[in-house]
Amino acid sequence: MMKTMLAKTLAVMLATGLMTSSAWAGGREKLDEFFTQVNTMQSAFTQQVIDDKGELRQSSSGNVFLSRPGKFRWEYAAPDKHEIVADGKNVWVYDVELDQVTVKPMNKALSAAPVAMLLQKQPVDKQFSVQAMDADNSTLEWFRLTPKKQDSDFTTMDLGVGNNGVEEMILGDKFGQQTYIKFQGVRTNINIDNSRFSFTPPKGVDVVGTPS
Repeated sequence: MMKTMLAKTLAVMLATGLMTSSAWAGGREKLDEFFTQVNTMQSAFTQQVIDDKGELRQSSSGNVFLSRPGKFRWEYAAPDKHEIVADGKNVWVYDVELDQVTVKPMNKALSAAPVAMLLQKQPVDKQFSVQAMDADNSTLEWFRLTPKKQDSDFTTMDLGVGNNGVEEMILGDKFGQQTYIKFQGVRTNINIDNSRFSFTPPKGVDVVGTPS
């Protein structure tokens, strides 16, 4: 009887271990594919910023376009219109409400938008240390990515990986804030017109900074 119970226990432990290992491997494969095989991405998103005291500081939504390497367009449509565009050389930040544009060379503005951490098309391990996370209440498989080079305001990036690849992001910054992002309707490796990644300041707006 004891041998039977022990055998069943070991079988359950082995099966659980194999399932966990298999799930991790599947999620890790999708994570690797996202960083090495995705050339372009288009998606709607919702974003929330939580401060170091757990209070909601900002809630917004919009659309994101990504073209690797080095180009993205991050459009906030609500509650205020705001655009961040990386054209491969510079990052342009257009605050529609303030009627102001700020421009910086890319190497000085990598933290302008969360998607900037996803700009390089190369194995994830080259850019980040990767750790699998427990996510009992999630349908996604989660991984914590810690940048190997600390040249961003973000100190950690947790990615939720599902059937559509990366579906959620949680970014922690050096100020103790967390930025929660959910992607909806993700489309990858589609044709995106290059004009999406160019920016010309509208006439009459104040421009702060000098493009490279």
